[in-house]
Amino acid sequence: MPPIHPILTCAEASAWEAHLHGTNADAAWAAMRRAGTDVAAAVLRDFPQWRPLPRDPKVLALVGPGNNGGDALIALLEIIKARPRGRATAVLLEPVQNFKPLARQAWDELIAHANIEPLTPERFLAQWHTGEKWDITLDGLYGLSFRPPLREPAHSLIVTLNKAPHAAGFRAAVDVPSGLSDKPCDLAFQADFTYATGSVKAPLLAIENAHWVGRIRYVDVGFFDKYYEGKRIHSEDFLFPSVLEPLRQLRPAISDKREYGRLLIVSGSRAYPGAQMLNVLGALRAGAGLVTALAPASHAGAFAAARPEAMWHACHEESDGGLGSAAMTAARDWWPRATAVLMGSGLGRGHATQAMIATLVKECPLALVLDADALLPDTLEALKQRPASAGPVVLTPHAGEFARLAGAGADLAEFCRSHKVITVLKGPVTRICDGQRIWCSTFGGPVLARGGSGDVLAGIIGALVARNPDEAFLAAARGVVWHGLAADALARARGETSALTAELTAHMPEALRAEWGE
Repeated sequence: MPPIHPILTCAEASAWEAHLHGTNADAAWAAMRRAGTDVAAAVLRDFPQWRPLPRDPKVLALVGPGNNGGDALIALLEIIKARPRGRATAVLLEPVQNFKPLARQAWDELIAHANIEPLTPERFLAQWHTGEKWDITLDGLYGLSFRPPLREPAHSLIVTLNKAPHAAGFRAAVDVPSGLSDKPCDLAFQADFTYATGSVKAPLLAIENAHWVGRIRYVDVGFFDKYYEGKRIHSEDFLFPSVLEPLRQLRPAISDKREYGRLLIVSGSRAYPGAQMLNVLGALRAGAGLVTALAPASHAGAFAAARPEAMWHACHEESDGGLGSAAMTAARDWWPRATAVLMGSGLGRGHATQAMIATLVKECPLALVLDADALLPDTLEALKQRPASAGPVVLTPHAGEFARLAGAGADLAEFCRSHKVITVLKGPVTRICDGQRIWCSTFGGPVLARGGSGDVLAGIIGALVARNPDEAFLAAARGVVWHGLAADALARARGETSALTAELTAHMPEALRAEWGE
């Protein structure tokens, strides 16, 4: 099975679901059960990013009459099964007799197995002043069929809960936040996590909707076990963890370290030594066979003592503490023993350093991964002078760096085609593009909003590119997903605030070896 699924508009997703199920109620019910069950498992898995899950959680579900409401009801049941001491409250947008058949079936199953307090929206809002708080709020008011604007009483429900996020607790939207659709949105349920069921809908990835969507998680219910045959407005695809499957396999019994990539790292400076250490940590954890770092002499010895798995080549520093001509000479000497070069993290903007970067970009015959201080317009000029036989180039900018390189509002695919590069555009939704394909990853989250997380990612990508330079696009995608999954594991262990960037690498083994989706 390919590690990507198509990203669809709400209308396209609705049409595809109708194509798959038709009038087969049993198939549609099986899909609903799987969606609700997997959403519940994901909520229980993600909740610890906020705080420990109580033994007796109070769970609130906002339930519409359609299939989205049915998904939420099943998720509510599964959460209560996992925490039998919990208390469940359901706010029903319409009377149960108005529910669609599958939603009614989900309601009947819920009340048969759990004590549930049903409330009308009016009664819920009337009781709001009591100050009750919930641990989890599930939003299942509206799904794919929603057409704006929001009407009463849903409008008042959403406004009330959005104004009191602490009372709502962990806010989980089922499939899409209620109020979101293919059309522009002025108001929607404000979720901490959105669990896209069956397919990832394009509005979830739009930057203007990020405020409502929160962190995006994908619940695969088998809608793409067969090749997607419908229409597509968007050409982007969504990555999921199986892209890492080849890295999970046992290595051949007869192996040599040189078979797993030989990465040369040109990064760091007297002012920013930590960037290079984080590069090295990421590369080592990503399984590189050999890692060589050209390090400023001022800290090469200390770094060698701290991380003896890497080879540290001390280079004379320029007067500003950056690498310059000495590193350029050393890099040329090391090229025959490397399969890829990572350059840029923490190098600085000194004249000699930038001259070195431009020269190495032009001359290096190997695959390049360029990060941070190597992402300047002069680098694009240097790229034009690379030999036609030189290896692929991967750029790893965040949004600001990309705007600096390409100009405000530049098209990602056109930029990659024009400069013949692979770009990892980092953000809440990270996009990996080679000019033809755009693969999207939403793993990770705000825990990555701290200095150095990009340096770790550059090291991971560098190691994977070094392992197989001919598959640099796939290597970049694997690096992004692995880095994001490690960040998710770190957030579950430490929360999103009190974590250290270097701890990311400690969670890489867990992220790779975990049973994904469990």
